[in-house]
Amino acid sequence: MRFFKYFLLALAALTFVTEAQAQRRIEVGAEVWLEPEQTPEEIDMWFRRMADCKMRSARIFLMWNYIEVAPGKYDFTIADYAFEAAKKHGVEIEASLFCTHAPVFYGDQYWYRTQRHTLLWSKEIQQNSAKFIEACVTRYRNHPALGTWWILNEARGFTATSPLAVEFTQDWLRKKYSTIEHLNRAWSTDFKSFEEVKYEERWISDRAFMWVGANYDWCDIQRDFLTYNFRWIGDEIRKHDPRHPVTTNPADFFFSADKYDLAEHRKILDIFGASMHAAWQLCAMNRNQYAYAVSGICEILRAHSRNNHFWVSEMQGGNNIFSGKTPICPDRNDLAQWVWSSIGTGARKVIYWSTNYRRQSGEAGEWGVFGYKGEDTDRSLVTKEMNEVLEKHGDFFAESSPELSNITLILSPETQRMLRHIRSSKVGIREWDIMAQTRTTFMWFEALLEQGCQPQMRYMSDYEWEKRGKGDVVVIANAAAMPLYIIPRIEKFVERGGKVIIEGLTGFYDEKAYFTSLHNFSLERLVGGRFEDIRLRETPQYFDLEGVGCILGHAWHPIVRATAPTATVIGKGNEGNVALHNRLGEGEVWWLTPSVSMSCAARNDSSELAELCHTLLGKEIAEQPFRLASSVDGLLMRVLRNGNEYITILTNNKRTPCSAKIISPKGLQATPIFGTAKFGKSGKVSLGDRETLVLRWQ
Repeated sequence: MRFFKYFLLALAALTFVTEAQAQRRIEVGAEVWLEPEQTPEEIDMWFRRMADCKMRSARIFLMWNYIEVAPGKYDFTIADYAFEAAKKHGVEIEASLFCTHAPVFYGDQYWYRTQRHTLLWSKEIQQNSAKFIEACVTRYRNHPALGTWWILNEARGFTATSPLAVEFTQDWLRKKYSTIEHLNRAWSTDFKSFEEVKYEERWISDRAFMWVGANYDWCDIQRDFLTYNFRWIGDEIRKHDPRHPVTTNPADFFFSADKYDLAEHRKILDIFGASMHAAWQLCAMNRNQYAYAVSGICEILRAHSRNNHFWVSEMQGGNNIFSGKTPICPDRNDLAQWVWSSIGTGARKVIYWSTNYRRQSGEAGEWGVFGYKGEDTDRSLVTKEMNEVLEKHGDFFAESSPELSNITLILSPETQRMLRHIRSSKVGIREWDIMAQTRTTFMWFEALLEQGCQPQMRYMSDYEWEKRGKGDVVVIANAAAMPLYIIPRIEKFVERGGKVIIEGLTGFYDEKAYFTSLHNFSLERLVGGRFEDIRLRETPQYFDLEGVGCILGHAWHPIVRATAPTATVIGKGNEGNVALHNRLGEGEVWWLTPSVSMSCAARNDSSELAELCHTLLGKEIAEQPFRLASSVDGLLMRVLRNGNEYITILTNNKRTPCSAKIISPKGLQATPIFGTAKFGKSGKVSLGDRETLVLRWQ
């Protein structure tokens, strides 16, 4: 009997995964914010206004501290209003289980706040959270409006001294080190037992010469505790509803790439998602790079998600007045640009924050896509226009997928972890901050998109090195911390015919922050040489690169030495050689130590990197079915394919007009389906200030 029960659960789980994969409709929706004192009429109005704009997907919060009004007593009145309004107006509910911030009667750690992006506090809270999850899931699992379950909201932080965090930390360390003596050697400590080990500020101290042992382990513990919370909540949901998909929305990939174990999350989540607010998550880039940032985060989600199924969970839909790191009020051009860039990268859904407005406290009167009483705005009208296009051309979008190149850009969470430690006191070159590796990788992404190339993006440890080789290209920019176990995998990838471009300070350290050039430079066999010296120079450093000409690097002047007979010098500076080309097996490696991408990021100018891409990757770019005749500053092109038909999405990220010529397959004719930009039959297109044009090719 027990076996039969588990068989049925497994079969049901397979059913909901299939449903998640089978989502055919692409759409733009929004959060409907629910809070006490809202009336049924008010909630109904917001769902009606969504339906008026063809917004068929609404996210809501099921807030534990709102719903459990006394121990064991639940009041679902507000949520019931929302589910019934959604059913009435044909809107699907994406229900966020806010199941870690408990009601105030469970502890004073929950006092004075209505909402907090926190994780589970203790075993006792966990047990009561399980009861809350069961109450929510069993109440709505058969409701016709329910679409997905959402694990938490932008979860990542927690109280390090909470009972569950302490227990998890001690268990994690016990599994890694097995004996307290091993831990003490790694940490430079003298604990007597694992039970003594509890979080303290010195683990993240910014004082000079603090050892990395505790710091690095703590980074990994935080990452794994988040994964533990996701897994536990996902399992609790599936106990009571194995049919509906599960998703969530991590935030701030630029600053927190090392905090998300995407390979493990793929085992838990049916749909990947992320928050991408211009005022918070995108401001790591410059204002005219926001669409590249949206598309890049989408590419990370697409590449790591189960069956490439992902959403944009939160996109800024309205104004900031007081909230937001970089306050902004997006207009119709911004929303069109960001939404279409998401869809062009493969997003099956985009959800704004938000439809309506909070009444009080942080974000009160902000973020709404409609007016304060539901009036249309330029933002709601362009959303309706986009949803109408998606509906009209649903035959194409239903089975569409991004047309991608064989070029993959590599992200290094290990580098961000290292920089989080050594840059905590904000010393060193200003641009070489915690986000340096992510930001410079995105500069490569931008430079390729400006030529119409469609690059992929992947965490270094998650790239399928063993399955790839001839015909594949990898770019590794400023991955200063290179895990030693990855390097043999990369070498074999090259030996099978793969092509690698290594730029900047890549490989300067290993994953434990050991400086590898003192003894055996870890990349020496791969690149055919080693670092000899790096000299900081206050003036811009220009270098001559074979086939490219004069390029501008960053503040340092590297000097390299060729040590392999297969390596040749291809770049020189005023003080020595700076670049090598090496052959290894059937493949080849370009080692470019001046950081062109960091120089471009510092100047917000991708032109030199675009020239580098054109020289080193021209063959791969030319092999794509769609590309641009030449690189166009500020232009982004994404390509979707369905059989022998295509959709191209072009956005101008600058406030000045731009023009381009699209190179397309013979025999295809383009029809504009969104936007009013000028388009000629010869493939020429002219775009104005932040303008977007969507073309269907048949």
